[in-house]
Amino acid sequence: MRWSGPWGIVGRVWPRHEQRGRPLNSVVRLHVAMSAEKTTFSQLFLKSAGRHFVTLSCIETLEDASEKILVFSGFVVEVAGEWFYVTAGHILRDVRLATEAGAKFDVWRLDDQATGNSFRGAAVPLAFDIQRWLILCDDSIGLDYGVLHLDGLYRRQLEAGGVVAIAKGAWADYVDDHDHWALLGIPSESMAYEKGTLIHARIVVVPLEPCDEPAAAGEKADNQFFSRFKDDPKGIVTNVDGMSGGPIFALKKIEGEWKYSVIGVQSAFYDRSRILGACPFPSLGRALEEIVGPIVKQFRGAESHAT
Repeated sequence: MRWSGPWGIVGRVWPRHEQRGRPLNSVVRLHVAMSAEKTTFSQLFLKSAGRHFVTLSCIETLEDASEKILVFSGFVVEVAGEWFYVTAGHILRDVRLATEAGAKFDVWRLDDQATGNSFRGAAVPLAFDIQRWLILCDDSIGLDYGVLHLDGLYRRQLEAGGVVAIAKGAWADYVDDHDHWALLGIPSESMAYEKGTLIHARIVVVPLEPCDEPAAAGEKADNQFFSRFKDDPKGIVTNVDGMSGGPIFALKKIEGEWKYSVIGVQSAFYDRSRILGACPFPSLGRALEEIVGPIVKQFRGAESHAT
């Protein structure tokens, strides 16, 4: 069985001696929890789609001086030649509100272990600045995007770690024909923190299928699409908390080869109906193109005149 993204991008390899953070608070133990008959299928998918999956982690210092580790799901995309990290906007909104209320967050990292690299848990240190994030978050109408431009050293280090950004050829609308949907992420229930050593967690692939919006969605249905677990998720995940920001992929078999495209950003979970709500990715990608495209074109034009 062969797997490929339909865009054919090969990540540029940069020297592996570029500075990375120590393994402290950065190791994600990879474990794909699927039923036995689907293990090979899901592992093959994760091996390919995992190249785009990057976690964002930090340490929150609580009032009693104890520490709480936070790990968020997200992925990397390419727009107009530039790289961006995408996650759920409510994650950044909550961090901002908590900071304003006096909370302290530190040791921010971008972790690319899902690529299968050999950095032994050393993640990419991130100089976190909430002002550098584009946050589109409105609970009343279902908007939920958080975007960070990955420039310079961040991009080079992620490339060195094997990360491949999802280019426009692999964006798809959720209404397009498909064979499967799958959510990739790290559930909070899987995380354990060994102070001074590692974060242990599971990266899971959750099969989904489309469904109608739940009654509780209200106006959110105008800006989200909805899905439910395709199979009994027992053994995979019991609670999707922590998987917000993870990519939802559509998979389709074409001439004997599986193709996948990103269709959404996981946003919400309706407990009573067991339905997931996600924000379409292509609409965000096109909006970024409108913002970034002219800037990149102008910059490249200035560079060519200078030479």
